[in-house]
Amino acid sequence: MPITPETTVTRNDDLMIAEIDGEVVLMHVDKGNYYGLDQIGSDIWERMAGPVSVADLHAALVADYEGDAEEIRADLMELLERMAEHDLVRVAA
Repeated sequence: MPITPETTVTRNDDLMIAEIDGEVVLMHVDKGNYYGLDQIGSDIWERMAGPVSVADLHAALVADYEGDAEEIRADLMELLERMAEHDLVRVAA
């Protein structure tokens, strides 16, 4: 399913999660893979504690971080698409 601003995303609760030095480390037990999120990725992960639309997530990031809104959108979409590929997030229309 393609991710759009209207898409709702939330964390995959089947993952093992640890925070190390302010960054989130995820383990997908079924796949045996580890994933590390940098500080901003960790912040995005925290914001997905409950279902949130991509548009709302983008608006919150634009409000909290300096940078071009379009660049933030592109980076967010890329991250969410990679996370969805690896089954780290749940995606709903």
